[in-house]
Order: sequence, then C-alpha cells, then structure tokens
Amino acid sequence: MIGTVHVDPASAAAVRDTIVALKPEVVALELDEGRMMALENPKAQSGRGAGVSFLTMALLEKFAGQLTGSAPGTEMLEAAKAARLVGSRVEFIDLPITSTGAALRKLPRKEKARLVVDGLASLVVLPFSRINWSKVTEDMDSQIGAFRKRYPVLSRILIDTREEYMIGRLKHVMDSTTGLARALAGYMEGPGFATGFSWQVSTGS
Repeated sequence: MIGTVHVDPASAAAVRDTIVALKPEVVALELDEGRMMALENPKAQSGRGAGVSFLTMALLEKFAGQLTGSAPGTEMLEAAKAARLVGSRVEFIDLPITSTGAALRKLPRKEKARLVVDGLASLVVLPFSRINWSKVTEDMDSQIGAFRKRYPVLSRILIDTREEYMIGRLKHVMDSTTGLARALAGYMEGPGFATGFSWQVSTGS
C-alpha cells in the first residue's frame, strides 16, 4: 500500500515511482470514477447541491494545496498516469461521491457548525504554520481518535462507511487479479480496514 497525503508533492512522486518500479497488474485508487472525472476536468464541476459540509472540506483541501504547491488529488492523477504508462489496470475502490455527499447533507447541525468554525480557523492558521505534509500520516491513531471525538457522525461517514465499502471492493479486485503485485494508492487507515483486510496486499506468489 502506498500511503499518501492529498496535498503533498512528495506523495505524487512516491506513487509514480512505486508504480513504475513495481509494474503491478492492478492499481487500486482510493477514489471513485466521479471524483477522478472531477480531477481531470475541474472546470466542469459546479459544486451546486454539494452542501456546506462538503464545500467547507473541499475549500480547506484546495487552500492547503495552494500552500504546498500541489493541488488536491495530484497523487491520484499521477497514479493513473503511471498505471497507463506501465499497462496496469486501474480500479476505483472508493464509495461514490454522490453517496458520501448525500450523507454529509444530513450531518447534524452541531457538527456542521463546528466544521465551518474549524474550517475558518484553519484558513487563518495554515498560512503561518510549518506543517511537514510528508509526516502528516505519522501517529494516525491519535489523530483519528481526536477526529472521532470531535466529529462522531462525520467520522463514521468519512472513515467507517467508506472503509467498509473499500474492503469489499478490494477483495473483489484481489479475487480477479492473478499478477504478482497490486498497488494501492491512498491513505486507508483505521481498525476496520486493518481487520477486514488483514491479509494485506500480495507482492509475490
């Protein structure tokens, strides 16, 4: 598995180099086809009907990308490009964005308000912070724990529901794959993913 940060330039390079080196039969992306289309054609996305929670998170991610010089999702585009270069099949394993968006629109008002407030605070603080984006994935257990405590419903939507869906998709992909290596690009972290996919990714026969 290739752990990535959506706005870290190093992640894009790591994904590209790993796929080119491994030449896997399948590259599975923590993405759905709708989001890939949005990444490839950003001007075609209006964002209408997405809901305040979704738009707030998208704004924060875009802002962080401007700070790092790496637009959100660059590593996914690089992964798909590298896969095509080496002849790997690309599989999209994430829950469709329409399903996630619908769930976010039903987020409790308390969490929506908290998300907006936290988002505005982040827009003020981020330009002055010295975040090493390449190390953001370190100590994820405590970060996820804090996120779950502050956003219990949102965390179930963004982590647990998607995690369960991705486990099922990955098992299907693995069952239909005979090659020596499968590359997974994204940051799929959580107890459900760890136990449900504990057999991990095959890198050899």
